[in-house]
Amino acid sequence: MNNKSFNPQELAHKWLAGTLTPDEKLRFEEWYADFNDEELLLTNSRHTSEHEIGASILGKLNAQIDGQPVSTAKVFPLWQKLAAAAVVILAIGLGLFFREPILNVVDPVQQVQFTSTARQYRQLTLADGSRVWLSPSTTITYPDKFRGKQRNVNIEGEAYFEVVHDAGHPFVIQSGAVKTVVLGTSFDIQAYTRTASIEVTVVSGKVGVSSPNSKTAEMVTANQRTVYQKTTGRLVKETYPSASKFLDQRKGIFDFKGASLQEVSHELEVQYGIHISLSPELSAKAFYGRLETTAPLDHTLDKLCAVMEVSWEKQNGTYLLHP
Repeated sequence: MNNKSFNPQELAHKWLAGTLTPDEKLRFEEWYADFNDEELLLTNSRHTSEHEIGASILGKLNAQIDGQPVSTAKVFPLWQKLAAAAVVILAIGLGLFFREPILNVVDPVQQVQFTSTARQYRQLTLADGSRVWLSPSTTITYPDKFRGKQRNVNIEGEAYFEVVHDAGHPFVIQSGAVKTVVLGTSFDIQAYTRTASIEVTVVSGKVGVSSPNSKTAEMVTANQRTVYQKTTGRLVKETYPSASKFLDQRKGIFDFKGASLQEVSHELEVQYGIHISLSPELSAKAFYGRLETTAPLDHTLDKLCAVMEVSWEKQNGTYLLHP
């Protein structure tokens, strides 16, 4: 039977109103012959078989129509089957319409908030199977179950995401003024409140990034990133060949290949939640080496200074690096 224009719910209402045409009646009867009550109803029913469901529905109809006790007859006339089908369609329609509000009352969604401390790297698995690696001093807010058209998450800080693909339910991350929408991919978001920018870097797949001043979302693919400047409100997309470095950095491993000491110091500030001051002549010096920010701060500074042939000291809460 061609079901492209076939609407059983509409035909059920027409049958109840007595306005079915002969052709519609034939199509409706053919549809009912193939109708699977068990598939639609058993998952949410106290009954254990399609026969019990049919007997229950028709018994209630008999009681209302004839004023007789509930019957459990095994053979039913066609008009009773059609009445049962109409009731089933109505129940399904109401169930689908009210499903989410009912679930929100019976099993409400709970918002979960988790904050990583300084030097703490944590991995979380969300309800849909997506995985998140939190960098230090990061707060993430997410639902204990995803319900509705979108999978919404909020972060402040830095996190690396591996999102499970679901084309029907986009994964939406709000990080300050920047919104990132994905279907399924891996990427890193840096959105600390104390930094001047918000960065979204894609390792694989594609994401859409927008800001309050964006007319359309920037589509960002692998080895690209967007940088949102908080002071100007500008969102810029750029090529970023070293995006794969975040696979190590999500675990606190930073491999610097000629980065300026100013860049290295900034990264340590973010990861340890500290402030570093450099002597002017040191800022542009290049650093080659690997630092693991899961180690205590003094160990990391000792290693950095040994390679760069500089010294460090702490004054009034600030770490000073000088020749």
